[in-house]
Order: sequence, then C-alpha cells, then structure tokens
Amino acid sequence: MARYLLVPLPLHGHVHPMVALAAELVEHGEEVVVAINPSFAGPFRDVGCEVAEFDIMERGPVPENPTVAHKLGGFGRIWDIVRERFRVTGELRAAWPRLRPDVVVTDIMSIWGIKAAEAAGVPFVSFYVTYALSERILLEDVNRKFGPRVMELARRSGIARIQPGLRRRVTRNAALALVNVLPELQPMRWSFDGRFRFVGPLRRDSGEFQEFHEVDLPWERIRSGRTLYVSTGTLFTRGAEFFRKVAWAFGGSEWFVVMATSHTDPAELGELPENVVARRYVPQSAVLEHCSAFITHGGMNSALEGLALRIPMVLVPRAYDQRGIARRVAELGAGVIVEAGSPGRAFREAVDRVAAADEVAAALEQLSGRVAQANGLATAVEELRKLAADR
Repeated sequence: MARYLLVPLPLHGHVHPMVALAAELVEHGEEVVVAINPSFAGPFRDVGCEVAEFDIMERGPVPENPTVAHKLGGFGRIWDIVRERFRVTGELRAAWPRLRPDVVVTDIMSIWGIKAAEAAGVPFVSFYVTYALSERILLEDVNRKFGPRVMELARRSGIARIQPGLRRRVTRNAALALVNVLPELQPMRWSFDGRFRFVGPLRRDSGEFQEFHEVDLPWERIRSGRTLYVSTGTLFTRGAEFFRKVAWAFGGSEWFVVMATSHTDPAELGELPENVVARRYVPQSAVLEHCSAFITHGGMNSALEGLALRIPMVLVPRAYDQRGIARRVAELGAGVIVEAGSPGRAFREAVDRVAAADEVAAALEQLSGRVAQANGLATAVEELRKLAADR
C-alpha cells in the first residue's frame, strides 16, 4: 500500500476528476491525502481521504464582458497568484513530515505541489484536466484561423512556444503525466513523449459520492419528459442575456429545461417560461442521466460526460481549450457548435436537430463504447500503482 498526495486546483472542473481518482485509489486500498482549501475539502473526505487544508485562493469567474476596472484589477490578481505560489509551496513543504507521500499527483496549475515534490525528492505526476498542449497544436490552430503566412510568422517569432513552454517546464521532471482526455479528443497525441497517458474520462457514477451543492429540483419532471440541460461552466461562464434568450427560445416547447447559471444570479434572468428552471448550481451528473440534449461550453469534463451518456450536444465554447474540444466533438459527429451571440432560435433549432439525427445517435453510440473501453479510472490507478511500486 502506497500513500498518495493529491494537489488539485480549487476549481470545480479541476476538482471533480481528482475526486473520482481519489475515490478509486481509496477503493483499491491506497492511502490518499489531499492538499486543498476548505471549500472543496468535503467531497474528498466523503470518499475516505485524509485532507490537509491550506489557504488557497478560489479562482473567480471571468466575466463575459469585463469592465475596464476588472481588466485593470487583473494585474493585481496575477501578483496575488504569484505570491500565493511561493507561500503555499512553503506551507506544503513545512507540512511534509505529516503528509509523508510516496507519490504526488498535482494539477499542472498547482505549482506548489510540483515545487514541494521536487524539493523533497518525491516522484510526482502531472495532472492535466484537459488536453495537453504543444507548439504544433497552437501553430495548427493559427493556420486554421489566419492562414499559413500568419502561422509562419508565429513560428518564427516564438510566440507559439510561450504557453506550451510553461507547461513543459512544470512537466519536465514529472515521472508521469495523466491527461483527463479520451484519446480521440487529444490533438496530435503522437507528438507527446512516453510519459503521457491519455486516461479520460476520470468520472464515477453520480450516486457514488455527494455533489458539492444540495439543490432543490423538480426531479419527477426531469425524469419523465424530454429534458435539456444548459450549463456554461463555472469559470468562463455566460451572463444573464445568454440564459434569458435560450430560456425563452424553448418556452412552451416539449422540452423541460434545467439551467445551471453558476455565477449569474437566476434572479437576473427575470420571469422564465413555465418549462424552464434556473439554479446557480446543479448536480450535473445526476441531471444528465435523464437528459435528451445538452447545451454546454465544451469543457473537457462536460464533453466526456456527454459522450459517456450518449447525449447530443450543442456546444457554445468560450475558452481556448473549449474551442478545440467543441471542434473535435463536432468533427466526430456527436454535436454541433453554435456561437454564443446567435439568436435564441438558433439554439432551439440546433437542439431539435441533434436530438433527432440518427447519425448523431450512431456517433454517440460508438463514442460511448470507446469511453467504456478506455476505463480511464482503472487505467490511471494502474499507472500510479506501478509508479509507486517502482519507487
């Protein structure tokens, strides 16, 4: 039996797959301790982990239309993050005699986990919550959007090396890299070295551990009819205008619509149609099990969940990685992309189309089989146990 230290980033999308991984390790008889802030400690304790609480900032939402004040405040937030990295690294190192890990599994954005593991000489595993990035992937995206001349300029200037270079630095001493992605969703996976394991999706059935928020929902109605779930994530989310137009586009239809508005207060949406409910937070896995369609931002966890449950998707990406995921899901035939600024009727038409399309159902049938075959959690645990045994 080995002792693992998990170091997630305190964001819902980063924590969920780590909770699933922690639960699987505990189920296999391993000891798991998690370094996390108090807000996210509960789900880890619920699955049998020891928790070491640290004062780690929760990353707030990125406004859809940021004000000048918010943009200027971004410089201060960057400085706060830099200072936090040094502080939490020191606190984690000071706690090392109590934590006593054999292996560290750390989110690539939780730099304190990497630095503390390197200082202690303990092998660490880089954890990617979304697909791994490389210069080649970025250059191909530039070529797709702007053409070969701009791509060549980006290559010569070195701009395309900056972000992948940062990620390489946090992975260069890693013994292993676990990437929470179905191989079909990883761009150019052949370009990564042998330490990379594409093990997604890291998820468990919705009933196996408690959700982060208890929410009052009309479950009987959700289970009994055609339910559409709408969620745009918890970081790069959408504002009231988006949710309002989607709600009224489905007003009076056969669809029962459940909206997770996250940092947007449902009260800002005003009056809603009788067949639409909006909550800040929704137990997504539990709701999706009863859905016939899914309007999603295209975050990796949500996309993988949609594929696993064979739910036709309408993708509304915002962040860089979400655009790549959405494009790949559409290429695989499991959904369509609709730009956020489109009128409400475009979302209604897209949902009706993908929900009725035989070719979408066939693609989802095949992809859900691939998700089951991948058996991501079992594969990830096997890789970690091998690493611990070889230590």
